[in-house]
Amino acid sequence: MKFITQAAKLSLCFTCLCLTVPAQSDDDLSPEQARDLQKRGIILPFNHLLDIARQQHPGKLLNAELEYDDGFYEYEFKILDKQGIIWEIEINAQTGVVTEVEEDD
Repeated sequence: MKFITQAAKLSLCFTCLCLTVPAQSDDDLSPEQARDLQKRGIILPFNHLLDIARQQHPGKLLNAELEYDDGFYEYEFKILDKQGIIWEIEINAQTGVVTEVEEDD
C-alpha cells in the first residue's frame, strides 16, 4: 500500500509539472496560457511588464510575445519610439528583470 501511495504522489507531481511547463523550449505561449500563468502567480501582470519595457524606451507597443526558453518565461516587446526606431526589449516575466535591449533589425 505504501508503494501505491508514493506512486500516486509521483504521478501527481509529474502532472502538475506538465501543466506548468510547455512541452518544448522556446515555445510561444498563447494569450490564454499567459492569462493562466498570471492568474496562478507564475508570471507578473502584463501591464506591469509593459511599463518596465516603456521605462527603457517610451513609445507605441507594436508586438508582445511570451515565450518559455531555457526554463524561464520571457516577454519580448517591440516598441516604436518617437524617432521611428523599433526597440526589442526582453524581460523575465517571472522577475521583471530586463534581460536584453536592442534596436530591432
